[in-house]
Amino acid sequence: MSRRLTVAGTLLPLAFLATACRTVVPVPSPAQYVSTKSPGLVWVTKTDNSVVALGSPHVMGDTLTGFVPGGDYVEMPLSTVQSMRASVAAKGHTMLLVGGIAVAAAVATAVAVHAASGGPDLSGHCTIMGEEC
Repeated sequence: MSRRLTVAGTLLPLAFLATACRTVVPVPSPAQYVSTKSPGLVWVTKTDNSVVALGSPHVMGDTLTGFVPGGDYVEMPLSTVQSMRASVAAKGHTMLLVGGIAVAAAVATAVAVHAASGGPDLSGHCTIMGEEC
């Protein structure tokens, strides 16, 4: 039981890494994306080339609704939406980050175990009881 708690206690601080890396990508079908994915925030480029950050977006019929920075509620016809971008998890980047942290932790553990076991100095210097060889 204590081993499980130790493993859980060690891994729990790393849970944020599952969503650590994100990227912003174009959304092919804005109405369908908002309806199926329920994103928290999207960036809408309107037909007049203005860009609006839209929080909690929803589609109601042919209208896109949501909140702009400052908390104001807005509605815009989907016909005025030129394109949309949304933040999504970058799985490849996250896997590289987790892998790099795992390798760094393994190397640090190996160095600590090696040093604690009284092995030779890893810097390349030979010392015996404080004296150089």
